[in-house]
Amino acid sequence: MHPALSVIIFTTFSGMGYGLFIWLCFSILGAHPLSDDQVFTGTAMSFVMVTIGLLSSTAHLGHPERAWRAFSQWRTSWLSREGIMAILTFGPMVFICAQTNMGYWFSDLVKPMAVFGVIGSIITIYTTSMIYASLKAIPAWHNIWVKIGYQVYALSSGGVAYIMIAGWDHYLIVIGLLVAALVVKIMTWIHVDKNRGQYKREDALGLSDFGKARPFEPAHSQKNYLQREMGYDLEPGKRALMRWAALGCGFIIPAILLFIGFPLTILITVICLMGMMAERWLFFAEAEHVVRLYYDRETV
Repeated sequence: MHPALSVIIFTTFSGMGYGLFIWLCFSILGAHPLSDDQVFTGTAMSFVMVTIGLLSSTAHLGHPERAWRAFSQWRTSWLSREGIMAILTFGPMVFICAQTNMGYWFSDLVKPMAVFGVIGSIITIYTTSMIYASLKAIPAWHNIWVKIGYQVYALSSGGVAYIMIAGWDHYLIVIGLLVAALVVKIMTWIHVDKNRGQYKREDALGLSDFGKARPFEPAHSQKNYLQREMGYDLEPGKRALMRWAALGCGFIIPAILLFIGFPLTILITVICLMGMMAERWLFFAEAEHVVRLYYDRETV
């Protein structure tokens, strides 16, 4: 599919934002909670990143002013469910952030809100993954690795941001999550490469017993919406470059810098964020829709 910047920003920023918020909530629930300033900074950063992601996602809509209507389709639409869960998860996020400046008022509700924050963030990330994993017409997305990947990538990138906010106490856990995310990403690409080309034009037309099928002439004089949005030609050299950029900046370099104790944690976070944006770009660029069998692809 054509990798639109709006959805790349949406999935990258919101993923890191929810991952950071999960880390903060677990810290609140733990034996050694963070200071009020750290909690305020972390939740404010989570709120800003999630908000940037959600707002950027509306830019990809044909009519952004109608985005509110998506909330009514929760029975059948994962996009609608994701929007509802995102709004609900803002509640614990805003409460915890505000509580840091409210003294002892409502302090008994902080831990329950942290529990709701963890649950809400995990469900929101899952609904986001299901927007893509539910699409059977895009084989690169319709698999278990997409569902696992969204959770692991959020926790690993959010963990890097958490170290920037809270210090180095849990850096080994973050390194472990980065390694796990690296393995999941490699396994995802193995799955995608192994199953590329499994659908043929003859199968789509129901003519598999009659030899090779070719279009007699183009369906129309210029590209339509399906060809613009569902088709993207990724050169092998560019694929390899972007894969190394995603692996290096998204997982390997942050893990190494954390292991050696590199002091500029904000730089580690930026490198990780850039790597995850490269990973998201590939996520869309490598996804071929089976509708291309009717246009310019013999196999998908």
